[in-house]
Amino acid sequence: MGNSCSSGQAHKDKDSQSQHSEESPSYRSRAKEREDQPAPTQLLEPAPAHRPQLKGPRPVGSSVSDSISLSSPVTCASPRDAEGPPMPSGVASLPEDHRAQLLGRPQQRTRRKKAMLIYVCAADSQDCCAEKGALQCGAAARLRVRARRRGWRIHVADLHWRSPLEQQRDHRFPVLCIAELARQSELGAVVPVLFLNSGLGTPLLPHTLECADFKAALDAAQDEADKTLLNKWYSLDESRTPPCYRLVRGAPARWRREMAKALNVLVRTLPQEACDAYLTTVVEQEVQHTVLMSVEAARRCVWVCRAGAAAAAEPDAPDAAHHQELTRRLHNLQKDLKLHLSERNIIRASVRGRSAPGGEDEYTEGVRSALGERLDALLDTLIGESEAPAGCNGIPTSLFDELNEHLTFCQKSAQSTSNREITLNELKTYVTGDSQVPLALIGGAGCGKATLVARAATLAPTWQEDLAVIIRFVGLTPQSSSSHQLLKSIVDQCHVLHAGTPYRGRNDVASLSAALPKLLGALGRARPALLLVVGADALRGARWLPSRLPGNVKMIVTVTEETDEPSSSAIMAVLSSEDGPKVVRAPPVGADEARAVLAACAAAYSKTGAASPPDAAVKAVQKCTIPLYAKILAWQISLSAETFTEQSEPETAPELVICEDLEGQLTQILITTEAALGAERVKTCLALLTAARRGLDDTEILDMLAHDELFRSEETYLPWAPASLFWPQLAALLSPWLRWDARGAARWRDAALAGAARDRYLQDCEDQVRKTLVDYYEGVWYTENDPKMAGRLISQENKFSDECYNTRKLDELPFQHYHLSKNDPESFATRPYFTELSWVHDKLAATDCGHFLEDIALVHLDPLPEHIEILKEVFEHHSYALDYDHRQFYGLLRTTMEKRQREGTEIKSKIVHSWVEEIWEPPIPTFFPTNEEFWKIVETKEKRDLAMVGGFDSKTYDLIVRFDTRGKFVATVSTEREEICVWDVTQCKLVRKITGVTQPINLVPIDEYRCVVLCKRELKVYDLNQGKFVVSLKGVMNQKMPYYGLHDSKHLVALSRNRMYVNLMNIETGDCVTTFKAGEDRFLNSLLVSGDGRVLVCGDETQKPFPLLVWSLTSRKLLYDLRIPHHDFVTSKAAITYEGSYVCVVSRELDEPSPNFIVVYDLQSGTLFKKWKPGCDTVALAISSADGCVVSGLADTRILVWDLVTGNCRLTLRGHGAAPARLRLARAGGVLLSADDACRDLSVRLWDLHTGKLIAVYTPPERITSCEVLLGGSVLALALENYKEILCVKLCGPPVDSVTQGRDAEYDDRPYGDPALEGRTFDVRGAESC
Repeated sequence: MGNSCSSGQAHKDKDSQSQHSEESPSYRSRAKEREDQPAPTQLLEPAPAHRPQLKGPRPVGSSVSDSISLSSPVTCASPRDAEGPPMPSGVASLPEDHRAQLLGRPQQRTRRKKAMLIYVCAADSQDCCAEKGALQCGAAARLRVRARRRGWRIHVADLHWRSPLEQQRDHRFPVLCIAELARQSELGAVVPVLFLNSGLGTPLLPHTLECADFKAALDAAQDEADKTLLNKWYSLDESRTPPCYRLVRGAPARWRREMAKALNVLVRTLPQEACDAYLTTVVEQEVQHTVLMSVEAARRCVWVCRAGAAAAAEPDAPDAAHHQELTRRLHNLQKDLKLHLSERNIIRASVRGRSAPGGEDEYTEGVRSALGERLDALLDTLIGESEAPAGCNGIPTSLFDELNEHLTFCQKSAQSTSNREITLNELKTYVTGDSQVPLALIGGAGCGKATLVARAATLAPTWQEDLAVIIRFVGLTPQSSSSHQLLKSIVDQCHVLHAGTPYRGRNDVASLSAALPKLLGALGRARPALLLVVGADALRGARWLPSRLPGNVKMIVTVTEETDEPSSSAIMAVLSSEDGPKVVRAPPVGADEARAVLAACAAAYSKTGAASPPDAAVKAVQKCTIPLYAKILAWQISLSAETFTEQSEPETAPELVICEDLEGQLTQILITTEAALGAERVKTCLALLTAARRGLDDTEILDMLAHDELFRSEETYLPWAPASLFWPQLAALLSPWLRWDARGAARWRDAALAGAARDRYLQDCEDQVRKTLVDYYEGVWYTENDPKMAGRLISQENKFSDECYNTRKLDELPFQHYHLSKNDPESFATRPYFTELSWVHDKLAATDCGHFLEDIALVHLDPLPEHIEILKEVFEHHSYALDYDHRQFYGLLRTTMEKRQREGTEIKSKIVHSWVEEIWEPPIPTFFPTNEEFWKIVETKEKRDLAMVGGFDSKTYDLIVRFDTRGKFVATVSTEREEICVWDVTQCKLVRKITGVTQPINLVPIDEYRCVVLCKRELKVYDLNQGKFVVSLKGVMNQKMPYYGLHDSKHLVALSRNRMYVNLMNIETGDCVTTFKAGEDRFLNSLLVSGDGRVLVCGDETQKPFPLLVWSLTSRKLLYDLRIPHHDFVTSKAAITYEGSYVCVVSRELDEPSPNFIVVYDLQSGTLFKKWKPGCDTVALAISSADGCVVSGLADTRILVWDLVTGNCRLTLRGHGAAPARLRLARAGGVLLSADDACRDLSVRLWDLHTGKLIAVYTPPERITSCEVLLGGSVLALALENYKEILCVKLCGPPVDSVTQGRDAEYDDRPYGDPALEGRTFDVRGAESC
């Protein structure tokens, strides 16, 4: 018997309608409201439709809570108390931080980057060479391979190599270490690995001493020689506020032999508290900035120490007092570490037997193994903590990430702008006025246009209430690096604000350009909107920028004024109209303001406190007042204090070179850097950085530098150690001029400086540099496998794992080969990047359609070759589906090829001919619709999307029901058309149609031909084979809760009209056999029958706490009354095993707003078997007897598979962009179909429950009203809006074991009933009265 019930979902449990906002608001992460921000507008969900959503029959293992979706046009949520304009319900129900991002409000919360950054803290680099080697060449190298299979990046930052800079014993090295540590902290999760044994390493003199402490030390010094020594090493610096005593520049190098004496004097003269504050070593500072200042860093820190090792002798033996001081501080540090670190993160490496033959290798292997184990565990924890859903309410996470990058950059830029109130008032007047033309903010390079617009964007919501701010900084992210990508990103945000969904139309410039004004107009009718494009002059082809704006919409673009003819700007030509654009010139910076910028930046760039700017610099900024010019001078001044290099004499300040114009000063940045770190090495590194398409991350840079002889040394433990030190030096030196993007890649912050670097470093060696990048990403060095490069060799396959691809390789290689073959575009067009479908698929999987279209734009041929033209058509027409999931590529390419065949386009290209077999037999499991005329609805949908005309969506079928005994047939119910149909899904053919059925709502098969149909409030039996009415069951159903289910082939149980008891009905006669009554005045609100028809479970909404009543239908007795004190059961989300052994149901606490949870009862004993709390609301349940598991769909888009034997979570399935509230299990088990019943996520996903892998995905062109999985998952039956047939989607490609097994178990080739009746239509209108 099938487990089934019919339910009015909208009325079944009123609490379930508002579960996202009222049941458990605390499960969603929300940014804390700051006092300086206005409270966000409170928004309500739209009122639910009163038309019931009806459940289908429940065959073996299906979910009782699944219901078909009554799709409707986009609704808007009205604000509470009439505050603010309405917005789409999908946006109104978003978490607060997501909603704020869409409206252009910066958030404090930053996106957690997928990077684990191991920072090495070492007391003595020579004392831990073997341990560091075990980390670099063993544990970290292995971890790096493992991490990228899960989409993470591993980098080891190690500056401790006993370099000359470290041996100088001045403060440039610790400053560099702390700067690198701070930089890494911004790029990901820092994991400190501490090597600390029996010494603290090289002691350092304090860089500064407060005046009071210095004078106290002088007073405490009893010997005149000690006083003389202190006065020699320290001088009064009155330029600082307050004044202090500063270590004489270059003193550690000039008077190295006296350094120990000076330290001894300070140890003897300073009190203990002052010694703790001033006399620190590098490792103490590193521990202070990691373990002792961050709870997270302390939780992740790994300490490696040798057990039983003798204390190492100091090179400069201190006196007794100093030795005692070092010992005291070492013990204090070890005590702090034991207090803050987890015991499992302390690795005590035994040195026993290390000196024996082979003992060193055994010792190193032990350290490597222990480090690998702990780092693996830390990586797993970090990955678990950072898992993010693919989307929220159908809006992809990638859009929120993009908005976050721009808003974060905007917030930082707004903080550095000067007070230009006059210009801000002009912008305010424009934003609040009624102008309908854009505003162009014009100014020279580096004059502060971006910071001015950033501040305007931050203030704009205070200028105009409910303003939606859409801001983009050109070139900041990959999605803003080209005109096409930028337009698509803006259209997506506007579409979400208007309709609650991302843009689903064609992804070509013409379609997007047509959509943008319409979206802006629609958005302007709902709320004021402000579009800001910073750096628009970089988009000379951006003809999509509107010259006229809809009402209530404003647009500000920044344009760099050209020196020869400002009006020649292409952007100005695009914006020109009869009335505009309105032009505002960025005001010139005054001399006083320029001087203030110089002083402020000089102080900010200095790590150790810089003196006042020299007079020459002050005079220079009086002549050239451009803020960028002043910042460059300030940076040059700061280099007099820190160069982070051992190449320059520490007592010699770099020469301050001042040029008269900005261009010359930009070049001085590069010249000064070369002087500090070596011209050849700087050129090599910056040439690679400049030539890369989207910058390089730390690991990539070290990999490439390590293979260059300039960055190798035979004197260090690892030959590539100089590269490991050089890059942090360069990054610290150029920190004001480099920025690190979301993936941790270094890129030039300023376009003008990037141009200067390109001219300087790529002019004479561009091909060689690009060939180096190509060799790296093609894995040439890995193939060579130089043993000296252990730790810096990495393979470069396209695919790391099922879900993670080599994004960097797939993105960089086409770009580099384009530049290498600029003079031969024909050969570039025939490279594997456009001819091998496996590469195209991998590129799509790693990036998105926009990135591949960027590659196509590099092919400068007119017309485009046929194979590229086809790929362009695929990526433009099917962008939404392909961006949603790359597994649809082969199916959509086949759709495009079939379209060209219908149009009579002949295949001419050999490349396309070679694709044909691969397209029709794809190398990955692929869904493909097999209905002959389905292409018509696809094209109709494309035309509707292009026109952006909203219309009424018709729903042809309300319900799809499968037959347990006939795997390839389904029945469909259409309430409005009053018909029931039977379909053969293997042939996409209608085999029976019964019309005239009075408003059928639900259908439950009795056998392969007979079924019980809920018609209005009556139950009627029909013979689907003969197409005739059989009998009506006596009585009427409850209007809101018309629940019923099969007991056996002759009986069913149904909830009575008054909901006080359950009727057992005879299907053949229509009579009531007996009743089950819960008691007087007890109202039942659910009905659940096991698959074999032996167990009945009902919920009682009257009693408190809410009970579950369990009856035996065979003995017709009440078995159990199940309750949980202070809890309610959400019976709309419940499921029961086929044999009735277990029932699972969602429960919630009555008095707490915590997320609901799942309880499982053992119905053989009536005891609570398991309680599962996934941490957020459960929206759907399914239970599989065949697989021994419970499947739960969660509000945060996850699907969890729970083991019914162990009670553990067996699998976590991710990928949906909205809560998967529709779950369907294959009849034979092993396969799960999931979807969003609200159609915010349009797609269906097929999962393998044995492996937890996603088998295939299909995104239909219209919203799904019902779906079913058949023949083990080899066929899906979908009911779509605006489509008059059932869509049959077949699984093509390589066989999947679980699908094959299910298909073999379910398939039969017998016809449906009498073959002579196939395709017949029967009208049963009036038959009930006969």
